[in-house]
Amino acid sequence: MSASDALVRSVALARTQTDSDDAVADAERRLRALLEEISTLDLEVETLASELADFSARYERELSAAFACLERRERLVRRLQVLQDELARLDAELRTPAPKASGRKSRKAARSYRAGREEAEGERPWTPGATLDDDVPEPLSPPPDLASEAQTLKRLYRKLARLIHPDLARTEEERQRLHQLMIQVNLAFEKGDQTALELFLVRVDQGELLDTTVSVDERLAHLEKRIAALTSIRRSLLSDLARLRESDTFRLHAEWKGREELGRDYFQETLTELAEDAERTMRDALARMGRIERAARELTALKNSLIEAKPEGALRTFDPILESPLVRKGAERLERQRASSEARALAQTLEEAVEQAPWEATLVLMAFFAERAGRPPDALSNQQGWAERYAAVAAEWPEAPSFEELLTRLPPPLELGLRSQGGKVRFGLQLKSVELLAGVPIALERRTVAMLAQRVLAHLGPREQCKGCGADVFLVHLLRTRGLDELNGLVCPACGHVAKSYFLFNWSEGQEALLPFALKVGLVDEVVVKLAGKGIAFQLVPVSREALTVGALKQLFTDLYLKPYGIAAEHADLVVKQGARALKDEAPVEAPVLTLGIRKADRDSLASELAEGERELVALLRSRIERRFRPG
Repeated sequence: MSASDALVRSVALARTQTDSDDAVADAERRLRALLEEISTLDLEVETLASELADFSARYERELSAAFACLERRERLVRRLQVLQDELARLDAELRTPAPKASGRKSRKAARSYRAGREEAEGERPWTPGATLDDDVPEPLSPPPDLASEAQTLKRLYRKLARLIHPDLARTEEERQRLHQLMIQVNLAFEKGDQTALELFLVRVDQGELLDTTVSVDERLAHLEKRIAALTSIRRSLLSDLARLRESDTFRLHAEWKGREELGRDYFQETLTELAEDAERTMRDALARMGRIERAARELTALKNSLIEAKPEGALRTFDPILESPLVRKGAERLERQRASSEARALAQTLEEAVEQAPWEATLVLMAFFAERAGRPPDALSNQQGWAERYAAVAAEWPEAPSFEELLTRLPPPLELGLRSQGGKVRFGLQLKSVELLAGVPIALERRTVAMLAQRVLAHLGPREQCKGCGADVFLVHLLRTRGLDELNGLVCPACGHVAKSYFLFNWSEGQEALLPFALKVGLVDEVVVKLAGKGIAFQLVPVSREALTVGALKQLFTDLYLKPYGIAAEHADLVVKQGARALKDEAPVEAPVLTLGIRKADRDSLASELAEGERELVALLRSRIERRFRPG
């Protein structure tokens, strides 16, 4: 190589090295700028979120009662307006001759109105047995690491020191090597070289740290990787900040700050405005009530006069008043939207009633369960059943009034009325509005309400003398198993004896529809076993759940899955594990979820259906269960 060629190559190498150093320096500048921006954004998001949370809490604390008052009065006006409009429609329809076309039009109008109400009467769906899901949800991502640079350096240094400190060496040679490596770590820490420390740690984790030389390319690649990760965090913070600034709470907060800067009391002014609105609304409601009373009397008189005169045009194939949507629509589904202020107020009042007048709370819960069941349970299908079940629940309260007496002074949320539900019109105790139904599940989150609800549900099943223990009991409904198969059962709560087993085939009303509530309040418990990843649940009354052993759990699986579908196996061929530990048959079942498997043995010693393995057993059970639904 000539001298000139060597010089050119040397210059090219120097330029390449300089370019790489410049790229690293540029990446480090961009990283520092990005970290500073993220720190600023994070502080801004945290500060704004905290301010809005404080404002929201104060807003709720100081104004929620006034808004609730106004909302109740506005709802009253809306209800009264609906009554006015319907009375006007009925009046006009009664005064108009009734050809068939007119009758069809009236029915269509009434159904249209009812359909509009049905859309607003949704229900929160029950997602049964999350533990039965075969797929395990991914864990939530950890929050971004926004620690200060100094804190990060210290954390990296301490972790490296724990991993490569010379005192950890087993030989003198290893001690010298770790000593030299630790010197490089100390130098990087003193220079604040976070990139070098991070790369050292990666090498240690990979078992490749033979020296601490960090190439320019390694440093640049690591910096770019960090920049990409932090850029994603920056976008997330910007999105959070935008979301906060677009919220209604931010708008109200800005209005509050604007008035405060002018020396005005935002909350007091808002309270005054709400009070004035509530007063005007109530005056409007009272005036409407007077007009409705007069219109109702006039409508009654008009109908009576038409019946007495019986002109040809007054003869109708249907009664428009009976067709009126004023007959309350029963709840097919509860609302998905946020519970109304009245529903939240009902939840609070119901909790208080459990302590002060539990018999009133009992009646509210009975009315809720009767309607939520779709078709009321047989126990609540007539007034005699209501009286019997109420008396059974209220027996422990000597001061409780009788069912008949309580009907004369119902709790304010209740009424005796009609509702159209499931294609039928039903009469009985019901909550005054569908919106109120959403308040009961809220109240069931309170322990005292849940305990009373458990007692109410425990008295809604058939009453009979148990053939197992001889006690006179109200049977409890549960699903003896679900997962691969679904078998209903009626069980004695005193001894766990199964009085009846039956299939429903995708039909659930009456007592069966109330099972989610029975699980929620603890009237029924559930144990899940995983067989080849498939969850199989067994529901039990508390007395059976407390006495459940591993052997009894195996026997349940054998009795409900193996024997009914022609698999000649015993529960001794099964093994139950908690984690990796196999449990003995006499061990109590404490964990809510266990693993079920087939005992490892010679193929010849197991039933042929078990010898193939757990997955094949699940597939076989599925096919034989499905065969039950096929005609012929």
